[in-house]
Amino acid sequence: MDQTRAEEIAIRQIEPGERLLWTGTPAPAAAAIGALPASLFGIPFTAFAGFWIWGAAEATSGAGRPGAFFPLFGLPFLLIGLGMLAAPLWAALRARGTVYAVTERRTLIIIGDGTGGVISHARSDIRDLMRVERADGTGSVFFAWRSRVSSRGFERRSRVGFVGIPEVRRVERLIREQILEPAA
Repeated sequence: MDQTRAEEIAIRQIEPGERLLWTGTPAPAAAAIGALPASLFGIPFTAFAGFWIWGAAEATSGAGRPGAFFPLFGLPFLLIGLGMLAAPLWAALRARGTVYAVTERRTLIIIGDGTGGVISHARSDIRDLMRVERADGTGSVFFAWRSRVSSRGFERRSRVGFVGIPEVRRVERLIREQILEPAA
């Protein structure tokens, strides 16, 4: 997505009187790299599902054997495994439709032109500002936390922010100077 299109999308999401200071998009490659752990877990998961289907088919092959449908039980697991293997592709595609924005009041993560959702963090939501910068000046800036509770009741926290952006130091400075410091 080009810069002009990203700005158009961001402008549609800001409130009257709010000033757009910066817009950007995540690098699809950075998003794909972030999804690699799921993809790596997908290798043995898919292999086991394939082995299950093959083994069940071998065990039930032949006319008149009961349980000829038994190999089909492995298909959902095979599909899940294939989805995990494709996680970097899905992450890269999602990144191509994501826009990041900074105003003097808040940060925005806009997914799919806003149709996929808009995540907004106001001054009171921004905590533990953290920048991860590479030698070329690209990187990520994290500014909030997201908590999720598993079905077993365990809380899992993950950082929220702008991932894979150019000029990461400039964006961190904007957030600090325009959103956080005026509150002081």
